[in-house]
Amino acid sequence: MDTLAAFDRPRAAHRSTVAAPAVAALALLALGCAEDEQPARVFPEVPTFEGSIDLEIGEMDGDDPYLFTRIASIAEDAQGRIIVADARTSEIRVFEFDGRFAFRAGGYGEGPGELSDICCLAIGPDGELWVREGSRYSVFALESASAEYLRGMRTLQPGIGSRDPFTFDADGNLVNVGPVTSRDATNLTARFRGLTARLLVNPDGAVDTVLLGDGERQYTGQATTEFERELEGRSIRGISYLHHWFGPTWIHAHADGGAWAEAITSAYSINYHHPDGTASLVEGPSFEGPVLSPDERTTAESRIQRDLDNSDLDDHPFGIPDRKPPLEGMFFDAAGRLWVEKSAADGDETREADVWAGTELVARYRWPRRIQKYPTPWATDSMLYGVTTDSLGVQRVARVRFAPGT
Repeated sequence: MDTLAAFDRPRAAHRSTVAAPAVAALALLALGCAEDEQPARVFPEVPTFEGSIDLEIGEMDGDDPYLFTRIASIAEDAQGRIIVADARTSEIRVFEFDGRFAFRAGGYGEGPGELSDICCLAIGPDGELWVREGSRYSVFALESASAEYLRGMRTLQPGIGSRDPFTFDADGNLVNVGPVTSRDATNLTARFRGLTARLLVNPDGAVDTVLLGDGERQYTGQATTEFERELEGRSIRGISYLHHWFGPTWIHAHADGGAWAEAITSAYSINYHHPDGTASLVEGPSFEGPVLSPDERTTAESRIQRDLDNSDLDDHPFGIPDRKPPLEGMFFDAAGRLWVEKSAADGDETREADVWAGTELVARYRWPRRIQKYPTPWATDSMLYGVTTDSLGVQRVARVRFAPGT
């Protein structure tokens, strides 16, 4: 066998190795008493906020700063400026609050101040702009009309980089999320904490490593199978990754300040991890996800057939569900509140999320579905930044303004 191939490889399956730090397994929270012993839960009436797009930045043709290739991440600085990472030009573009272009930084390259394979942006504890690339960080000071390159460093985890956003804990320690190889050679996602943003490295050089869930949990809705076939006179052997299309998946989110959460989308039951290391169970209202539309069912059938073609299997391990899972995803906003987004029916024009401050349900937000799920939105209690794509594939930065609903 002379070639190793893989198809539809999921992010969590990227291979890397753990060097010195030991990996601590995550103990998942019990879901409570038996169903017949649980008292009926009463959820408070919370304010609802309706969002509408009040600004879009991006053009099909025109001035170069407004022509985006692929928007990888969006953030806002303390001055209210909009910071955008354009992946294919490897540029950081800064816009004023009203959408006027201010300046740019970066550009493709491997030298100081140059960027490649941009993933995510974050404002560090000292107001510096941190840019995560494939396997490193670049740090800039944002001036009034320019960005000054300060330093760079490798990511905390060994091996291949990750596309997950990064955060800072309450002590200013950098926390990045990425792949790690467990003892049974399974590739899992973990939190790595150990580099202090202000000091650059901890005195002992240690890196805390915590798995976000066991393999069975992280690979919910996925399966693998080995294949072997002949291609142009060569024997090809590899692994096919099969997916439960429109089925349950594992999701996780991370906040500045150290909180994080993880869940399976099939139940409104979230393991919420507080900055002090304690954990709570966040349970929302029980409801069913929307029924699959005919178009979504056709999409699932075509993807299943693609899986079968890639794997040489006769039967797929997953069927097509009648309904989507109730949850779509989740993310933290700039104030550390957890937004739990509900699955929308095909054709719905709005997204909806319950917002939790710790374990307390405090608000409900709705915003246009034109805002894409990826990259992860950047949100506050009154605004949300995300990405829209029109029918011609033109990407734009979109700002949503929220107002109290009626």
